[in-house]
Amino acid sequence: MIQLPSGVFAGVDSYACYPSGELEGVKLSEKNMLLTHVGELVPAYVETNRRKNKFSVEFYKNGMVKAIALNDVQEIQTPIGEFPAELVTFFETGELKRFFPQDGKIGGMWSEQEERALAIPLSFDLPFASFTAIISGVAFYQSGNIRSITLFPGETVNISTKHGEISTRNGFSLYESGNLESLEPAVPTLINVPAGAINAFDPDAVGVSGDVNSLVFDEAGEVKALNPAPYGSLQMCSPDECASCSLGCGG
Repeated sequence: MIQLPSGVFAGVDSYACYPSGELEGVKLSEKNMLLTHVGELVPAYVETNRRKNKFSVEFYKNGMVKAIALNDVQEIQTPIGEFPAELVTFFETGELKRFFPQDGKIGGMWSEQEERALAIPLSFDLPFASFTAIISGVAFYQSGNIRSITLFPGETVNISTKHGEISTRNGFSLYESGNLESLEPAVPTLINVPAGAINAFDPDAVGVSGDVNSLVFDEAGEVKALNPAPYGSLQMCSPDECASCSLGCGG
């Protein structure tokens, strides 16, 4: 049993500390319940071949909860409504940082197809996209506004932009204002920029997180950066930068 600012943990099977001595995380073998900003959560205490080998509860150095791997999928209260979660992370001040509807370990013992079979498509209604899809996770700003949505492998959604509707894979990110910040084109997509019409596509996009993507917009919706298929990245210049540039590309 361990006493922490976040509560008393019973059935502590093992634990680890930061090099400076503060508790980093615990693995539990008994049922515990934690009261959080998203509701009462039950950390993982039963091991299965499907789940990742990680702490049941992870902590910041000040003792605040950093992440909770849930024993079962639970409905949590997020800034955008109730959603199922199997893993949640928090800011140091307690607000929800990310939630993951599923947290299976894809590998030899558990396939991506088996994980997908357990997934429930979720619906979102955003200013630039309304869709239902299987997602890997949602990230938030500390204010509660959406930071990014990561799609499950193989899922695509249509995103409306100033350059037309773009089929998107992997995920997309938002500015804190709610405007679209970036997305990952699912196929080579013709984008008109000052330098001309360019096919935007990154064939090597990993898709681990929707936070960072190859097609980036500014707050006004204009293209800020992209990956021209199949070449490297292209950064859009500001008017002042363009005037002093020797390339002569016009943007």
